[in-house]
Amino acid sequence: MMKKTAAVRQAAGRRNFTAGVFVCAGFAVLAVMACQTVPDLVSEPVISFDSVSLEKINFDGVGILAKINVENPNPFSIPLPGIDWELFIADEMFLGGSVKTGQGSPSKLAAKSSTIVELPFTVPYNGLYSAAANLLDADEAPYRINISARFPIPVLGDKVFTAQCNGLVPLLKVPNLSFGGIKFNSLGPSKVELVLTWAVENRNAFAITLDSLDYDFALNNSSWARGRTPAGLNLPARRTTEIPVTVTINSLSLVKDMLALAGSGKNAAFSCAGEAALHPSFEGLEAFAIPFNFTGTTDFRNQQAD
Repeated sequence: MMKKTAAVRQAAGRRNFTAGVFVCAGFAVLAVMACQTVPDLVSEPVISFDSVSLEKINFDGVGILAKINVENPNPFSIPLPGIDWELFIADEMFLGGSVKTGQGSPSKLAAKSSTIVELPFTVPYNGLYSAAANLLDADEAPYRINISARFPIPVLGDKVFTAQCNGLVPLLKVPNLSFGGIKFNSLGPSKVELVLTWAVENRNAFAITLDSLDYDFALNNSSWARGRTPAGLNLPARRTTEIPVTVTINSLSLVKDMLALAGSGKNAAFSCAGEAALHPSFEGLEAFAIPFNFTGTTDFRNQQAD
């Protein structure tokens, strides 16, 4: 009987010791958890630029698409932030705004995942050159995009997450088309030969091809000559190119009118209207046209060739 009582006591002792170990272990786990504050259990999200690309470019401006990567390293979902952005060109603030990530996309970012937020904007050349006249002679300008975001997570407080991206934006200028005037090569009783001259100033760093130039030349509101220049004329970069066109008039009635104007000693009003079709060599830049309508007066006596 005494031996059985001793065995019972030893078993009870072992149970009490085991229970004590579990209790101590439990207190140890609680102590460790107590040392970890709530912010320690939340990993900070990350924002960064995935890419920045030129989407569309013409002589009005350039469209830019920035893709922003938002990463959630936590084992639980988090709300997506609003993102504020600023565009600096040549170190001057030019554009800015906000991206509302909750519109048209999930308002939460799943656990252990990332998403791309798109930021599209356009840089208008007129506004840029008005704000920074020194860029008129430049072929490109440095830009910087700054983004900042606040995640609506209480434990993060008012912390602002930022990222920055730098690059170069091409600067394009519309070619300047002008009319150089009228020069008479010959003025006779049966034929008149004159030269119409245009000039194209290409202020860009790339060549442009003149595909065609259609014109309608009129004197005193009467059409005298219509035509098209030969295709494929090269307009080199940073140069002004003259485009002379020789026009021969064989119509006796027109020749008679022109001789009468020359003999009167009066100036004649002219107009030269049409369109120039141009094809730039800059990649991504489409063909375009420049309409024109030049008007003025000319004195036949001073226009005759030597």
